[in-house]
Amino acid sequence: MRTIHSIKNLITGLGLSLIMILMGFITRRIFIDNIGIEYLGLNGLLQNILGAMTILESGFAGSVVYNMYKPLAENNQPEIIALLQLYKKVYRYIALGIFICAIALLPFIDHFIEGSNDLSYVTIVYVIYLFNSLVNYFTAYKWSIINASQQNYKLAKINLIYQLGLNISKILILSLTQDYILYLIIESIYGIGLNIAIVRKANKLFPYIVTSKKYDVPADVKKNITTNMKALFLHGIGGYFMHSTDNIIISSYLGLGAVGLLSNYTLITSTIKGFASQVLCSYSESVGNLIATESNEKIYIIFQTLFFVNYITISIPVIILFNTITPFVKWWLGDSYVLPNCILGIILFNFYIDNMRSSALTFKTKSGIFVQDRFSPFLQGCINLIFSLLLVKHIGLAGVLLATGISILSIGFWQFPKLIYKYTFRKPVMTYFRLYIKYTLIALIALITSYALCSFCSINNCLLKMITNCTISIVVTIVIYTIFYHKTPVVTDILFRLKFITNKLYDNSAHTDTDSLP
Repeated sequence: MRTIHSIKNLITGLGLSLIMILMGFITRRIFIDNIGIEYLGLNGLLQNILGAMTILESGFAGSVVYNMYKPLAENNQPEIIALLQLYKKVYRYIALGIFICAIALLPFIDHFIEGSNDLSYVTIVYVIYLFNSLVNYFTAYKWSIINASQQNYKLAKINLIYQLGLNISKILILSLTQDYILYLIIESIYGIGLNIAIVRKANKLFPYIVTSKKYDVPADVKKNITTNMKALFLHGIGGYFMHSTDNIIISSYLGLGAVGLLSNYTLITSTIKGFASQVLCSYSESVGNLIATESNEKIYIIFQTLFFVNYITISIPVIILFNTITPFVKWWLGDSYVLPNCILGIILFNFYIDNMRSSALTFKTKSGIFVQDRFSPFLQGCINLIFSLLLVKHIGLAGVLLATGISILSIGFWQFPKLIYKYTFRKPVMTYFRLYIKYTLIALIALITSYALCSFCSINNCLLKMITNCTISIVVTIVIYTIFYHKTPVVTDILFRLKFITNKLYDNSAHTDTDSLP
């Protein structure tokens, strides 16, 4: 049933993402018009500051979920309950630790904001953000069992109601009151409702987890969790330095306005990443099951397929965004919100090299490879932090973004594939890099060709320019990719799987064994 669960997760995830994207862009425009770009920057800054507190839980959740795959596959209910009870207990202590650290940091918040005298309510906003963050720690253990059992699609209705209700409420509040505090309070109310709904859904799907009886986690499992947690803690620190310090540095040196301008572009790239993640994440829990039950050779074949899917879902958006993002931002927000082309190029370069690792990261995580690279994320994060502080003084925003690319290339670019090829596939990693270079060169051909054709189209209307460039980018990319890939084994495999899925979902007369595919 791995394939069917994956496809259900994918379809529901993509459908929900489309709604979230539409509502997100509408809300962002109304937010900027009514509240201002500085408060948008404040959102990003406080999220990054509070992100430092989440280092306290780094590693524990991932390690517990990893150890949940086997008992779920074997329907070992006592062990599942024991893991959830441990998860719940530890997260209570983590929430308390985050609260204490966040309150201790409160008096120093203004030091992270250049020109903070122009903003009011910073303390109140910070406390509300802290509350919203802590709420999730009291229900995360319930969500984990739904995730590990590949049943995320059963949360689609809940998430749909949450996203529609929240964004409609935000739009009404922004349009009618322009009250930023009320805007944040609504987020808190909906966040509480979402967590209550997820708890009820988990209890309905797995009624045996609702029990007052105490269960103990087996000693070997507890030892494995502890070992992985220590390694993942270092991953968490490195991840914070890597992904959550940029806004703090930009705000401290360039001001909240720069954070707000960049956040409009990151909203676009994170939206695209969300689509790509839906494709890969819909398969991620299936990968965990695959690794636990199949041979190394079968696992490797599936990885090659997912790596190609990863490439398609990242390279095509990069090509389209390169040609359309500037006219889109002009149409969506206005000329004053457009960033220079050099910064756009760095943003998309970082987006490509970072997200092309997603398939390798999925297999690394689901293989339980945590200890072997425990110091690498920390080193990579330190490289990012050091280069950001050095370059921001000389080339501003471009320097902070360039530091991100340098840090990814220094370690993360090559280490994920190296680990999975060594420990999961037991094959030489150069196979991966040869394929990576081939894919990238073909993507560059499509990008350069489409850009050249788009340059010939002199259109003043931003919306029409965006649509024209998007059409050219899509057509050119499809033609070039078809020429190079249509007879490759991986594409043949994907087409076979699509045919299988179509038959399985819509043709009751299909006789293919559902476990014959991952």
